[in-house]
Amino acid sequence: MRASAVAPPQLPPGVRLRPGRPLDAPLLYKAVLREKMNPLGLKPERFTVAEREGSGAVVGFGQVRPLGGGGSLELASLVVEEAERGNGLGTALISSLVQQAGGAPLYLITIGSRVQLYKRCGFEEVATSQFGTVPLPLLLEAVAGTVVAWLAVRQRLALLRLARESSREPVGSGAVTAQQAAAGSDAAAGPGA
Repeated sequence: MRASAVAPPQLPPGVRLRPGRPLDAPLLYKAVLREKMNPLGLKPERFTVAEREGSGAVVGFGQVRPLGGGGSLELASLVVEEAERGNGLGTALISSLVQQAGGAPLYLITIGSRVQLYKRCGFEEVATSQFGTVPLPLLLEAVAGTVVAWLAVRQRLALLRLARESSREPVGSGAVTAQQAAAGSDAAAGPGA
């Protein structure tokens, strides 16, 4: 992949990224349920966690997880605490997670009100005519999730993929690599660590 000349998103002041840890599991699960998201497949070692320096309070997180055996990945479980929204933290987390995915095909499922955030980060909606190119586990999740999303939040569900050919591909400084996240390395904490 070619790095973009666009400046990477900056973390808000006083926030750092770190790999997820097993002790994060209850917090991740509770926040995902609160946001009415799919609680399946929450393995803390796959997560990048944003926390306040000093207090260690978790203010956001997200994960990159495998989609079956085909090498495709899913950006999933992105949560930014309500008080932290609108200050670039979500964009910075997405950038870090995109870097973790490397060159692998990267997909995500989200509700309609969040589509524009992901589009600004280089994702594009997958047209229904292209569903045959989507990994089957993700397609099944999207089909089932369509009903759940409407019942839970009265919104449509959108299936997106990272547009790799886009020159707007987000790149971030201080991203936690998948290997560092899995190993739990504090050295991978990123800016302000």
